[in-house]
Amino acid sequence: MKRRKAVQTIALGIGGLGFLSHCTSTPALPPILEIKDQHLLGLLTEAILPSKSEEFPTPETRMEYLLNQIEGALTTEELDGYQRGLIIFKGLVEQTFLMPYEELDFKTQNYTILRALNHPGELGFFMQKNRKWSLHHFRTSERYMTEFLNFEFIPNRHLGCVPV
Repeated sequence: MKRRKAVQTIALGIGGLGFLSHCTSTPALPPILEIKDQHLLGLLTEAILPSKSEEFPTPETRMEYLLNQIEGALTTEELDGYQRGLIIFKGLVEQTFLMPYEELDFKTQNYTILRALNHPGELGFFMQKNRKWSLHHFRTSERYMTEFLNFEFIPNRHLGCVPV
């Protein structure tokens, strides 16, 4: 009889913990970048490397990948530098061309990206991170890895009966 009571108590305790952990909710964190900054970042990464989602499908869009990298791969100091680089980029484009980046023609957009990539400091850090993450997102697509790199997703491939 004591065993039954012990099993009931354990089951009730585990069920209660499961219920309590299910009911808790954490408040949503504010986004790191505003929507207009996310749009600008999307335009920058498309200018760096156009995404061909039909030809090289990935589990997430490039923008989702970049936002994950911004949130998870940067320390707080690097994140501050990244955000300051974004502000510097927007300010330089508007001061130089008297219009936002979105309204520039294709040739001028590419020119601003090339100039910003070679810039020292926070602006260069911002652009180099965007370039690095855009290329990494493309290079980790399944089709690129299997067809161009001949990468095999199964470790230690077993060939079976192979003459030695």
